[in-house]
Amino acid sequence: MASLAVLSITACNESNESKVLTSIEQAQLIRLAINNNDTKKLLSLSSLPLFIREQEWVTANDGYGFMLGNAKQNHLTTDDEFNQYFNTSIKTVHILGEQVITEDITTTLFADELKNTNSYWNKLNLHLLKRGEGDVEHIVLLGLDKDTNKLRAIYMN
Repeated sequence: MASLAVLSITACNESNESKVLTSIEQAQLIRLAINNNDTKKLLSLSSLPLFIREQEWVTANDGYGFMLGNAKQNHLTTDDEFNQYFNTSIKTVHILGEQVITEDITTTLFADELKNTNSYWNKLNLHLLKRGEGDVEHIVLLGLDKDTNKLRAIYMN
């Protein structure tokens, strides 16, 4: 009888560990890891190589409002590169919005933000997270692997 209980508990644990998360669940976990500056958790939710694009905002030419500025790209291929990048750069990113938006999120919608990188992003499932609202709409766009839901690309502005 005791061995039956142990087998039952083991089977439950194995099925929970092997459960594949939906892409929205995965995006929520990525959001939490970013907000908590949990590099170790973020690495476990990612798949290398990881493409990162950071976008600046600048004052519009007419002096009213803002427009996209320079973009900086990184391509992280090792755990060490990943840890070094996220232990320094991600600390300034905080995602206020809790909703993961997937409906109508396409590379066409983000043509300016993903300029010259669409071929990479087209292969991924896109998930939009809003960092907050103010004068400029700050976002984090996640590109998740279509088979594993692991993070393969991230755009931040």
